[in-house]
Amino acid sequence: MTKAIEYVKELNSQQTEIHYTLTHILGHALAWGAYKMRRDIGRISWGFFRSQSKRVGVTCLVEVDGGSDLVPCTLFNAHELSLKDFAIEINKKI
Repeated sequence: MTKAIEYVKELNSQQTEIHYTLTHILGHALAWGAYKMRRDIGRISWGFFRSQSKRVGVTCLVEVDGGSDLVPCTLFNAHELSLKDFAIEINKKI
């Protein structure tokens, strides 16, 4: 986690238009991980595993108003987004 925190600080020091957090970094990493293991994502229907999902979604709980409330934000196919686009989409949804 120490390197991730340093990475967030470095990203925020390089630019000012987007405020990156650990949620952005970990959410984007989870999207990539879910995409790489997409054959294991599916549903159990009538006792059989069906891997028919064409879209992979990631849901992050994001704090609002300084932590007074948490809002779930879901992005589908987030592995196709860059880290910057991922952060922008999450910030739009809040």
